[in-house]
Amino acid sequence: MDNRTTIQVSENLRKELRELASKRDISYQELLDDMISVFKELDREKTVVSIPKKLSEKIRTNIKGTDIKSVSEYTTFILRMILAEKSDTKTNDADEIKKKLKSLGYL
Repeated sequence: MDNRTTIQVSENLRKELRELASKRDISYQELLDDMISVFKELDREKTVVSIPKKLSEKIRTNIKGTDIKSVSEYTTFILRMILAEKSDTKTNDADEIKKKLKSLGYL
């Protein structure tokens, strides 16, 4: 038998966790394992974002054999790219507006 440590959990919390496990169609232990893996990835400077499981599975498949280590790392990379693109667009738009105003003699 493997080594075990007992942690006391309130009956309400246990019920809630079991309900969550059944909604995900997984065992109570699998839910706890998933929760542990999420907490292992977190640090004080991170937060949790939920995405559909099928999307997560597609990402996991696509990052195999790459330098990207996790779905979280991939998602962070993509979001940074999108935000950088948006800020570049805003800068370009502001520059274009200034050029037009200058050509019209307003600046």
